[in-house]
Amino acid sequence: MEKKRTDRRVLRTKRLLTEGLMTLLMQKDIKDISVRELADYADINRCTFYLHYKDIYDMIEKIEDELFLELNEILDLSGDTGSSPDPSPVLNNIFEFLYQNQTAIAAFLGPHGDRAFLNKIKELFKERMFSVWEEHSYQAENFEYYNSFIISGCIGMVEFWVQNNFQKSPEEMAQLSTSMILKGMEIFSPQPL
Repeated sequence: MEKKRTDRRVLRTKRLLTEGLMTLLMQKDIKDISVRELADYADINRCTFYLHYKDIYDMIEKIEDELFLELNEILDLSGDTGSSPDPSPVLNNIFEFLYQNQTAIAAFLGPHGDRAFLNKIKELFKERMFSVWEEHSYQAENFEYYNSFIISGCIGMVEFWVQNNFQKSPEEMAQLSTSMILKGMEIFSPQPL
């Protein structure tokens, strides 16, 4: 069955709305953004907005769902670590994804961003990391500490990267975080008998 193609005008309208929302989200909280303000900013009619979304929260949710789905697909495609716990392949893909979506990432991680989205991503990474952790027989009692340390550190790095306008390349960021993660993992590796 052939997949239905989306009209270019619809794609353009959604792109303008998304760009407008991300710009406004950099300036104010979600609760302070009105449909009227967004429609004016995107230079569209409010009725056009309502053809696609119920309200601002619905729009945020749909954008977040698309990002989350894409991130999940990246993790699925690069999830087979084989015999090596080296996170560099998946981190390269993740940082490239973040770079490709830098406007949305900057808005969601900014001071007016949606922390619920960030928590959902943290939970996703926790689940993925636990399966790798088990696969490589690391000390189970320390997983929660390690997970908190790695996730918080990586998010902190991403936030710093965002604040500095993505100055480093995705490859440099992946290499830097891989180095830090692998150094941290050394203390949890099973000790030889």
